[in-house]
Amino acid sequence: MLALTLTTLSALAFDRPFPTSASRASLVITDYPQVQVDGKLARLSQGARIWSTDNLTVIPNTLGNSAHIVNYTTNLDGAIDRVWLLSPAEAAVRLPAKTTTSSQNQ
Repeated sequence: MLALTLTTLSALAFDRPFPTSASRASLVITDYPQVQVDGKLARLSQGARIWSTDNLTVIPNTLGNSAHIVNYTTNLDGAIDRVWLLSPAEAAVRLPAKTTTSSQNQ
């Protein structure tokens, strides 16, 4: 029984892998699909996915108009397509610096 409990607890404690292209910001759902990202207007893409701190998907309208610290990615049109609500511990960890390829530097 103890082994099962320890296995279950270890499965719940995990590091979420965020894409290297992710950015961090304060996000507020203003008038879905409109959002504010660090005070600037932006838009959620069609089919945008939002994950809670428990890594469960959430519906944008359930977030209210509170500010949430998030990691997010954008699609080729510049719309936000993936959002991860961050726990205080995740928000305290800095995102890795984004790298550029040598072809982008030329």
